[in-house]
Amino acid sequence: MSEIKQKLLTLQTELKQRVEQISADLSHRQTSPKFSEQVVDRQNDDVLLNLKAEAEEELAQIEKALQKIARNSYGQCETCQQAISEERLTALPFTAYCKHCAV
Repeated sequence: MSEIKQKLLTLQTELKQRVEQISADLSHRQTSPKFSEQVVDRQNDDVLLNLKAEAEEELAQIEKALQKIARNSYGQCETCQQAISEERLTALPFTAYCKHCAV
């Protein structure tokens, strides 16, 4: 369990850094006076905002998994209450569902 917890903590740190970097990039953006460049800038901003939202969602899932570890309920599917396979937890340590319920 400590190996999975460490993996979650490492992912958490990486994602927090990613969110901070994206936020910093967005806050320091300068709008170009040319309309054609503004369109590209806006598209780039949209990509960054989507990446940030995905990272924040993953962070929330990691927090939930860490709370489950603390409550000794980690590895149990939230839908069917069955054990989540070790392979699935290794590949996706913050998953809340077994492979059958994840569909």
